[in-house]
Amino acid sequence: MIVDSPRNPFVAAPEVIEEEDPMEEDPILGSRDSIRGPQNLQQALAEEPVPAEEPAATVDVSQATLWLVGASGGVGTSTLAGLCSESIVDAGVQEPEWAGRALLVCSTSATSLESAAQLARASATGQLPYELVGLVIVHDRPKNRITKPTLTFARSVARMFPVAMTVPYEPSWREVGVTPSPSSTRLKTVLRKIHKIAQTGH
Repeated sequence: MIVDSPRNPFVAAPEVIEEEDPMEEDPILGSRDSIRGPQNLQQALAEEPVPAEEPAATVDVSQATLWLVGASGGVGTSTLAGLCSESIVDAGVQEPEWAGRALLVCSTSATSLESAAQLARASATGQLPYELVGLVIVHDRPKNRITKPTLTFARSVARMFPVAMTVPYEPSWREVGVTPSPSSTRLKTVLRKIHKIAQTGH
């Protein structure tokens, strides 16, 4: 019978390192975990001419002005505003006026939907300086990639607003050099609805 000798208490036990699975290939980095820029990167960037940014033009607010407020970052408020007339304003460029009318825009991500629900409650209790008159849910992935729990939650959030619309997933909008355009019938219908809300209030 083999008896293990007692471990020396003054000697640290050997560290056990678990082997990880091979790292997945990345379309940008390949098999590498990171890449490094050139040694003089900061100097090279500092020497590049920086075009002067023109300040955003102030919007002439009227009774038909309708703001698009993002429930979270990157939900497409600027893209939607660019597809609409000048009366539809991206709140990221110019904040809504006091008691102004606004559509909340969120994506189908959990955090964005949860934020939309919180803002709906804040609007209902008068905690917002503007009036939320509706919700636009922008699909951030193909419809067959959205889980049933997310769809159920999205429907419950949609019912927290006077009116709710959805914008379909538009993969081309994510590409470099592509100018967004209303390609689907649903998106064209949503844009007409947004204009109607701006003009009539409902």
